[in-house]
Amino acid sequence: MMLRLPLALLLFAAPAAAEEAKFEPSAESFADAAACRAHLQGIVVAATGYEHVRGPYDIAAGDVRIHMVRAEGSGHRIWEHRCLDQQLSARSWHHSMEADEEEFTVESVVAKADWLKKGAPQQ
Repeated sequence: MMLRLPLALLLFAAPAAAEEAKFEPSAESFADAAACRAHLQGIVVAATGYEHVRGPYDIAAGDVRIHMVRAEGSGHRIWEHRCLDQQLSARSWHHSMEADEEEFTVESVVAKADWLKKGAPQQ
């Protein structure tokens, strides 16, 4: 079962993670803010395999963004693309759904699987 949360909840639930992720400038350049915004719209249209895609939308004058969210481990990976006027940049961070999330590995899944433990009732 996949847990679907509103994008706003994901974005604001862990502000420390968002503050740690810095926008990385893109090598792509655009003639103006409208061309950059059109590029963001193209990313949204082409986005597949995400639980949630939103945007482009204005954060402030000249600051346009999109967000894409994909389930990852026991949380979500959030990608944010930004046009600050004609300059494109992006950042990504992981939002954990658990307080003490460990790295997702076969061993971590097995350790949590009660049905694999010796003497556990079979279903």
